[in-house]
Amino acid sequence: MDKDQLAAIRNKMLGFIFQQYNLLPKLTLQENVEVPLMYAGIPKPERHERSRIALEMVGLGDKLRNKPSQQQRASNARALAGDPAVILADEPTGALDSHTGREVLTMLQQLHAAGNTVVLITHDNSIAVQAQRIIRLEDGHVIYDGDAGAPEAVVTPNLAGRGMAG
Repeated sequence: MDKDQLAAIRNKMLGFIFQQYNLLPKLTLQENVEVPLMYAGIPKPERHERSRIALEMVGLGDKLRNKPSQQQRASNARALAGDPAVILADEPTGALDSHTGREVLTMLQQLHAAGNTVVLITHDNSIAVQAQRIIRLEDGHVIYDGDAGAPEAVVTPNLAGRGMAG
C-alpha cells in the first residue's frame, strides 16, 4: 500500500489514545475530538454527532465548548469518535485519579465486549492483569505472551537478575 492508503486505514480503522494527548489548546473539546474525523473525510454534521456521543461516553457531554482541561478524557473521546475496530491506548489511565482511571478501564472493557480490539500499553501490572491476554516486553523481546489470569502473568521484582520476572 502507498502512504495515502495506509493513512486511510489509520484514519478509519484505528483509534489512538496517546500518552501525551496531542490536543490543540485553542480548540474546544468538541473540535479536538473532530480533528481525526475531519481527516477521515466525515461530513461536518456527522462529525458533530460522533464527537458529542464520544464526549458523553467519557463524561464530558456537558463541556463540548470548553477548552481541553480534562485532556485524558478528551483524548479517549477523540479515539472513540471514529468508531474504530482497533483502539491503541498508551497509558490511558496514567494521569487520572483512581476513580476516573477505573471509569476509563470500564469503558475500554465495554468497548472490547462490544467487539472492538483494545491494545493497552501500561507499566501498571494491576491494570495489565485485567486484560484477557498480556504480552510483556523487556529490552525489545517478548518475555511473556499468554493468559492474564495465569500465575506467571504476575510481575514480581527480581533485583538480582532481570528487572522483572514474567
